[in-house]
Amino acid sequence: MVFFIVNPRAGQGMGLRLWEKMKEEGKSLLGEEGFSVFFTEKQGDARLFAREITREINKENHREITGENPQETQQEVHRDYSGERNREAKAVSIEDRICVIGGTGTLNEVIDGAMLDNNSFPISFLPVHRDNDFARALQKGYKIPESLSALFAKEERKVDYGIVEGERGHRRFVVSVGLGFEAAILQELLSMGCSICPKEKQRIRSKALSYFYAFVKELKRAKKIKGSILLDGEERVEFQHILFLSIHNHPYESGYALGCGASGEDGVLDLCLVSTKKKLRLLYIMFAALFGKHKSLPGVHCYRFKKMEIHLEQEVAFHVDGESLGKQKDLSISCMPGRLRLQI
Repeated sequence: MVFFIVNPRAGQGMGLRLWEKMKEEGKSLLGEEGFSVFFTEKQGDARLFAREITREINKENHREITGENPQETQQEVHRDYSGERNREAKAVSIEDRICVIGGTGTLNEVIDGAMLDNNSFPISFLPVHRDNDFARALQKGYKIPESLSALFAKEERKVDYGIVEGERGHRRFVVSVGLGFEAAILQELLSMGCSICPKEKQRIRSKALSYFYAFVKELKRAKKIKGSILLDGEERVEFQHILFLSIHNHPYESGYALGCGASGEDGVLDLCLVSTKKKLRLLYIMFAALFGKHKSLPGVHCYRFKKMEIHLEQEVAFHVDGESLGKQKDLSISCMPGRLRLQI
């Protein structure tokens, strides 16, 4: 059984169009009863779907191992969020998989929600854009597979993911975690809806203009704070003028290569920390980061680690894979090497 989790709004509706393109092939390749599809309607849906699906997969695998024979009268019915009739789900097997159609945010929710204690099933990812941060990090010149058969024929890769833990619980991430200036820009963009500039009362249609406005606004508001990091339980480093920290499993994030050198398959995470008395240096640093040329600049500090603790003097803006999660000041971040079975 293939469980499709589709974000129809991803890529300005590209998620839905991509599913419509693949749906008929799915029926012929997998059979009418060989797949179920779940459409997300709001943030958090993909996480809930992944948890429900993997819970049932793990239960069925346990039954096969132990020889248990639960209810024989009727299998659990999975709701088909495509609007088609509900199907009676057939018994799952070890080869069952989740196929994600959407962006990095959708993939993050699936991996965060999935029960990965027993990583005995693969996840296939069909991004809506070829310049997806996650996809292009794993494969240069990435091209979106033109068919499901092409996707399912791809070599399975063992990919790392990260775990971030704080006062509000823990989250998994596949690309990056950010604190401070860069996360504040994201929060500002979300609060604007990328559309309204309060002073001019005009609709900003250009993403570049929206970003520029948020960048300048947050640059004015950015505060330098004291803090420290503890790398792999051994090396403690203190800073007096932290502006942001960017932790990467993959190099790219929203066009920037702040994590250039990060692999996603090497068992470690990469940290880019900016601490400088001169806020205007952020202009040069962020411009250089577009090309991955920022590491040698004054105020930029880069490290590699398996586990890191962050302690800041005060709370700052915080995001996980582009999802704004309020503010944090104390976090523990660790790498889970090779735990994802992934096709892309």
